[in-house]
Amino acid sequence: MTMKHVYLLLLLLLPGLVAAQHDYYPPRQEAAPAPRQYSITLKDGTELRGELLRQDSTEALIRTKNLGEIRLRTDQILRIEQTGVRGEGVAYPNLFPQTMRIAPTAFSAEKGRLYYRNYYVYISQFEYGVTDNWSVGATFYSILPTNLFSLNTKVSVPVSSRLRLGVNAQYAAVRFDSFLEGIGYIQGIVTTGDRQNNTTFGLGWSLSNGTVSRNVVATFGLVRKVSPKLSFISENFALFGSGINRSLDFAGVLSAGIRFDRRRHAFDLAAYVPIIVGSTAGNPITFLPYGSYHLRIGK
Repeated sequence: MTMKHVYLLLLLLLPGLVAAQHDYYPPRQEAAPAPRQYSITLKDGTELRGELLRQDSTEALIRTKNLGEIRLRTDQILRIEQTGVRGEGVAYPNLFPQTMRIAPTAFSAEKGRLYYRNYYVYISQFEYGVTDNWSVGATFYSILPTNLFSLNTKVSVPVSSRLRLGVNAQYAAVRFDSFLEGIGYIQGIVTTGDRQNNTTFGLGWSLSNGTVSRNVVATFGLVRKVSPKLSFISENFALFGSGINRSLDFAGVLSAGIRFDRRRHAFDLAAYVPIIVGSTAGNPITFLPYGSYHLRIGK
């Protein structure tokens, strides 16, 4: 595999490689005579105030003064904030479940929403939700987009309330001197769980000059909401197939990191560990720091 193909494959993983809510029961204060009051903001802009009676990964039950008890699906809720305190009780969902960090999940971008992502400052990406099950995106080198860019589209369908299937297709191109060399990539995706807590499996193949690669890129990752403002994310890759260098026994990437969830944006910090095992691999383990920024544009 040439360095040109390595660059192309890395680019393909970036763009490929809204919102349910999994919050926590408010802490009980036995000495407090009155129940805690919350402000619940919905994705359509509606704001409700009342007592949060119950909440799990599928719905929330609240009691308001004027409307009584109301059941809300978690995918209707934008955020839940405890009133009457400063800095406590604020909870933000993961607004970007359509990707783990780099690799895609089978969740789609929210219909009518535009998203922006930036990886390592040098790589920028825009994604738009055309429908609830179809999104399109473009990734490019921030300084000179014509030298490095990628176009992608993803279609996903719900099989059940906790299972989705998706297909992600991409075309990436890198300019070498005056020549533009491109490569395609197609990936099948299975995601289980909800938008805040899920597990994703994927298999992908590259296509170049009408030929399908003999290598397969396998993806496994998970996302877990670990606190009202933090998500834990691990995405991992493994390379299989007869096209791998014969001197290598295994090639893959492991990762772990956290996402700082905020009202309209998020920050990712993580570490990636490429693992190459073989007779000519040399030092098999290296830690690579990672940082990215995610922004949802508009209301």
